[in-house]
Amino acid sequence: MTLKVGDKAPAFKGLTAEGPLALKDLKGSNIVLYFYPKDDTPGCTLEACAFRDALPKFKKMNARVFGVSKDTLQAHAKFSKKYELPFTLISDADGSLCDSFGVWGEKSMYGRKYMGIERATYLVDKTGMIRHIWRKVKVAGHAEEVLDAVKSL
Repeated sequence: MTLKVGDKAPAFKGLTAEGPLALKDLKGSNIVLYFYPKDDTPGCTLEACAFRDALPKFKKMNARVFGVSKDTLQAHAKFSKKYELPFTLISDADGSLCDSFGVWGEKSMYGRKYMGIERATYLVDKTGMIRHIWRKVKVAGHAEEVLDAVKSL
């Protein structure tokens, strides 16, 4: 099943440095859930730093930002510390969160096919409804585009 705008966000559970996190714990906040392939790689670092720099604006609009990848909590901690990321990174080691949002699939680079996370972002409103979806995200300007969408809620 492919998720679309207007659907209820899947009831997910993930692991963070602070402990387990579930969608039900986030009711009452707008949620930016951005999926990225791997900690500390060029595109993923640019994306994380863009969300970091825009975070005060997201907070003013009662929006919480979460990054999701299959990296371990240890890798997330190192990445977060290195780039002073003030938002939570979710470790989806078993891939269940990626599967439920439909971002795990076949990718291709230099003619080589492999399985991986598609760079995608979901905006979930205070009631748990998906209000916007960005697939095959281009990093440049993406955080600002998400911020504009949050403003329209």
